[in-house]
Amino acid sequence: MSDSPVPGDPKEAVMDVPDKNQDTPSAIVQARQQAEERLQVSEARCRLLAENASDVIWTMSLDGQITYVSPSVERLRGFTPEEAMRQPLEDILTPPSVAITLDYLSRMAALLQSGRSPERTRNELEYRCKDGSTIWCDVHVLPVFAANGTPVELLGMSRDITALKRAESEAKRSAEFIRKMLQDLPVAIAVASLESDQRILYRNSAFDRLFGWTPQEIPTHEEWFERAYPDEDYRRAVLDRWTAALAQAAAQQGQVTPHEFRVTSRDGQVKDIVIGGTILDDRLICSFVDVSVRKRVEAELVQARDAAETANRALSKANAELQRLAVTDHLTGVWNRSYFEDALAAQIARAVRDGVPVSLLLLDLDCFKAINDTHGHLVGDRILIELPRVIGRHLREVDVLARWGGEEFVILMPHRGAREAMHAAETLRALVAARTFPEVGTVTVSVGVAEYRPHESDDAWIKQADDALYAAKTGGRNRVCLADRDMG
Repeated sequence: MSDSPVPGDPKEAVMDVPDKNQDTPSAIVQARQQAEERLQVSEARCRLLAENASDVIWTMSLDGQITYVSPSVERLRGFTPEEAMRQPLEDILTPPSVAITLDYLSRMAALLQSGRSPERTRNELEYRCKDGSTIWCDVHVLPVFAANGTPVELLGMSRDITALKRAESEAKRSAEFIRKMLQDLPVAIAVASLESDQRILYRNSAFDRLFGWTPQEIPTHEEWFERAYPDEDYRRAVLDRWTAALAQAAAQQGQVTPHEFRVTSRDGQVKDIVIGGTILDDRLICSFVDVSVRKRVEAELVQARDAAETANRALSKANAELQRLAVTDHLTGVWNRSYFEDALAAQIARAVRDGVPVSLLLLDLDCFKAINDTHGHLVGDRILIELPRVIGRHLREVDVLARWGGEEFVILMPHRGAREAMHAAETLRALVAARTFPEVGTVTVSVGVAEYRPHESDDAWIKQADDALYAAKTGGRNRVCLADRDMG
């Protein structure tokens, strides 16, 4: 990095203006010294924040040269800050991400040349890692200005969102599977919005074949009812029955009881149709089964209803799977960080309201990088999968176990103070140390413990547990340490 201390540091300190009655040389020197001392404290604070942040913080000169990279780059990409600063852009990012970055730099250069300030930007970029893999990061970039308003450098923050991208990919695959399944079902399916616009959002091939109406002819509920039930009196009766069925669905876990209606198709045929459905959030998923012929054969009617119920169960199951993917860690199957942060906020609110104790355990696999380097990432992944299984069997139902990131796990323990949490943490540490893992043998964990203190923020609480974990690591690993403020 250049002479600027850390990203975000002020480039010029504003000095105190000495009193008119104290403009002696000694008073001016003293004022300057005080200003310099405050600047040094500010610089030290900013450096401490940058060098202990979990995200990678970096700075870049206006000509595109990296001038600072925080130490977390080594955890994220495997390169030391010194190595990362020497890398050209092509070694840092994959080609598509290089193109995005060069486009931003080009736009920035044009703005500077025209006398305007650079713009802030945010992109998802794919980084290269030392082991040959890649990770996705959410990258924020904003310009830093001197006191006179002149842009002097760019400040960036790169946050690892690889797990989120994988979850999104899985969700897209699941959504595509559901779409194909619905499209090929022999049962007619339509999905409509329950919002005020009442749009018909989706219809499968069987629906089009059954009724013949084009999307332009029935874009909403209203057009559907007018064309499907042209007789005004019958349409009013259908609306009454259907409205009642939707209201009753709230007491039936969103399941709309199938009803039989006489529906007019585009060619004028009137067909006996059994219509049922499922309410999922603000969507109504309807199935349409033609029983015009099968009414003469009761067995075929039963088969049609079974097919509709199967379709509804498949839709409910697929939706449940999508919801599960959103709150669980893709690799280990335990809760993910997003879910844990919600649980943490809820426990803080409960602790403040009821005055009950709650403690936090932060666990980290010791020497995990060495395991990956020696045995490979597949073996490392198997350990990450097995570890929460070993721990989870010895937790209470109210405890919340989640993957915090990398080889770190976090456990929320309601109704347990620091002493009880320390005992539980020591038990878990000993269980892991006594366990033999295939291909590796014995592995150990270090644990930081912190009890929640009234009016403490969630970030401050987590910081206490993280500091205790750091103490356990630096104290020799394979041990449990309690946050300093909880001792005594």
